[in-house]
Amino acid sequence: MDTTPLAASTAVTTPPTHAEVIANIRPSRRLVVALVLSLSVFVLEVVGGFVTGSLALLGDATHVLVDVLAVLIGLGAARFASREPNAGHTYGFHRFEAIGALANAVLLITASSIVLVESIGRLFSPSEIDAPVVLAVAVVGFVVNTVAALIVHGIERRTEATKVLVLHLAGDAVGSLAVIASALIIMAGGPAAADPLASLVIAVLLGLAGLRLLGRIVHLLSEGVPTGVSLDAAGAALHAIPGVRGVHDLHVWALAEDVPIVTAHLEVGPDADTRRALVAGTEALRRVGVGHATLQLESEPCGQGRPARSNVRTAADPVKPWGAPR
Repeated sequence: MDTTPLAASTAVTTPPTHAEVIANIRPSRRLVVALVLSLSVFVLEVVGGFVTGSLALLGDATHVLVDVLAVLIGLGAARFASREPNAGHTYGFHRFEAIGALANAVLLITASSIVLVESIGRLFSPSEIDAPVVLAVAVVGFVVNTVAALIVHGIERRTEATKVLVLHLAGDAVGSLAVIASALIIMAGGPAAADPLASLVIAVLLGLAGLRLLGRIVHLLSEGVPTGVSLDAAGAALHAIPGVRGVHDLHVWALAEDVPIVTAHLEVGPDADTRRALVAGTEALRRVGVGHATLQLESEPCGQGRPARSNVRTAADPVKPWGAPR
């Protein structure tokens, strides 16, 4: 089949098929390792926080507890998402990953808010802490949190759910750095307020990151156009198919971040080779990053939906939801 007219589409990595996606969605051993590491840091920082009186350590321990819950939610979501479609869920269970990511984002924002309020209160009445012990505990926490973040980051299939988990763990590593800095300041003769100030910085940074992630996940759950696919790119690819005279009722959305879906009506001539048009349409969409498409061929416009624009816009310039990097 001659696909020369499709060469104008931006060439990208071929998107995975549904079977390939399912094969890659399984409770990862990396998540289990991250869970064990996070639990270890949580116990260490809780004990260290009470022994030393450090709010920064207890604040970081709060976020680590959220991380433990986040990893547990991630494991459960991965288990559900790996199930095959059935009569009750014909698209499968991919959305459980997004739902899990949403729950984790809310947990992150909630924990950040609690620590933020407590930190502000402590700023006005700081207490003395055992800075050397705080420093030792924070250094261990930084190393373990960094290792856990790198382990989860290495998961082959990256989605919003895994990105949220990486953010949780990396945020705790940053939090440990803030605790280290506050302990060093106090050991150098600085004010005791450095400890609650460190927890305040942790809370603000993670809260802002949680809000940003929340926007991206809500965009996905509300059937928004995924960040990796452009509506114009999909329309231009379909318009470039030989024999296609028009495209309308074009929709681009996603079950999960890496499972984009396109549905569209293609207007073709009465003598068009329908099989050739469908194969070319599927191939054209794969070129712009879409592995699942439902295309309806019509000899005359049915009047449903709006006409799709035919101007060429690459997949590298997608529509970005609120909260996505600009």
